[in-house]
Amino acid sequence: MIEQNNQEQLTPRQIRQMEVDSYLLNINTYTALLATLDGNWDADLIHLKEIEAQEAARQCPMDRLERLAVLQQFDQVTNLLKTEIVEHSKAKAILDIL
Repeated sequence: MIEQNNQEQLTPRQIRQMEVDSYLLNINTYTALLATLDGNWDADLIHLKEIEAQEAARQCPMDRLERLAVLQQFDQVTNLLKTEIVEHSKAKAILDIL
């Protein structure tokens, strides 16, 4: 209820600025996370890249599951980052005309 009252007091420009800032925070977070992950697919796992994650895990040798998980996480975060960049761009464009 308090959060709703606070949002009622915000202008459309302020709300849009919060949205832009939120996307930027996610972009920075995902970029930092990607810097900690090695996303270069190993030759023995590359055949699992285009397979759904759980099916790939089923097909992956037990001793390579942790590596597969890192590779899948890298790809997932990369896709999230791309989405956040696109959404940030749209929100910023709208903010700029407000």
